[in-house]
Amino acid sequence: MKPEDYLKKWYGASGPTIADKIKNLFKIGPEEPLAKRAVMAHYRIKSALSRIRAYIDRLNERDRELFERTVESLMKKDEIRAKIYANEVAEIRKVAKQLLMVEYVLEQASLRLETFIIVGGAFGDIVPVIGIVKEASNILKSIAPDLWIELNMAVNELSLIMAATGIDITSEAGITLSDEARKIFEEAKIVAEQRMKEKFPELPSLVAASKESEGAVQTS
Repeated sequence: MKPEDYLKKWYGASGPTIADKIKNLFKIGPEEPLAKRAVMAHYRIKSALSRIRAYIDRLNERDRELFERTVESLMKKDEIRAKIYANEVAEIRKVAKQLLMVEYVLEQASLRLETFIIVGGAFGDIVPVIGIVKEASNILKSIAPDLWIELNMAVNELSLIMAATGIDITSEAGITLSDEARKIFEEAKIVAEQRMKEKFPELPSLVAASKESEGAVQTS
């Protein structure tokens, strides 16, 4: 494809009227400028990020409430109830850790896509972003189906860009993580651990204290 053809596909046909611009703003179709698809995909990723952060905040609030109940139960020597609360806390933190990991990878995907939209670059640069967003959506499928749908729509927008530019990308290639994408997910695990420590108070020592109390009861 000639450079001028790429530009036409990226920005759309030149010389639209103001009325055409307003009309086309709400139009998504096969002739949609690729730039608009990229912007829409970026918007969906940012929207998902905002909602993920809201979910994390709600989990943090619920975790704090259950944590306090765990402490109160231990102070009252009610080890059974403390364990029940502790188990609930553990389940919340499993979900929170996954969301924190997805938050990080989507931050990276959003940054790369934003740079591509503003600065430009090779269309092949979008391929790792597709892999990252697709993998993130898979993690969210059982946790937050609404976000899974949102991110898959972003993947679809980006895949249409690749198809329109003539770059061969199969559905399998779209979900295969590149070395760069794998590195981002490895970093995400480390970052998620750090953010967990910042957002959620430690509980293992309380659980250990509960178990020790139970052992003392059993031996007496």
